[in-house]
Amino acid sequence: MIDYFRGFGILVAFFLLGNLMHRLGVPIPGGVLGLMLFYLAMSLGLVKVEWVERAAGLLLRHMVLLFVPVTVGLIELGPVLSKQALPIIASLLVSLVAVLLTTGLLGKWLLPEDPAAGGPISGHKAVIAATRGGQ
Repeated sequence: MIDYFRGFGILVAFFLLGNLMHRLGVPIPGGVLGLMLFYLAMSLGLVKVEWVERAAGLLLRHMVLLFVPVTVGLIELGPVLSKQALPIIASLLVSLVAVLLTTGLLGKWLLPEDPAAGGPISGHKAVIAATRGGQ
């Protein structure tokens, strides 16, 4: 039980720290800042995976329930959304194409077809096989 409290405490602390930094003028959303700080702390060994593993697992198992308020809010805004349907759909399609192109081009640049050709991640197939236990 103490593992859950410790994990939630750490996660909430990083979330609040990110929000505080955003309010102080950092032009990145507080949740994203908190996540970046959390990643940095884990990378530096300041936060151990074991400290947050159980709390994060609980949140991930019940993530669907966390989207219920958003869904209810969208239902409430039905008339407004229907009036703005065309701009919303257009922006969704433009952002979808932008994300697909960016992801594809980055993947093509970072993962060359021939591992002997080099690149930032040469030999990626061997790395992937090693992380899967040599399959």
